[in-house]
Amino acid sequence: MADSTDEDAPDCRACGDPVASSSEQRVVTTLENGEAQYLHFCSDDCLENWES
Repeated sequence: MADSTDEDAPDCRACGDPVASSSEQRVVTTLENGEAQYLHFCSDDCLENWES
């Protein structure tokens, strides 16, 4: 996300907050119908909540 700005930052899949470019963010890649989908999370806590 080095080329990303706060204005076009994706929303956290768990809490809906914009995912800022930081060391806290996490991205999970999944395949749906043969295409990569990127799920963004603003922190480990949000990722863990989404996984449970």
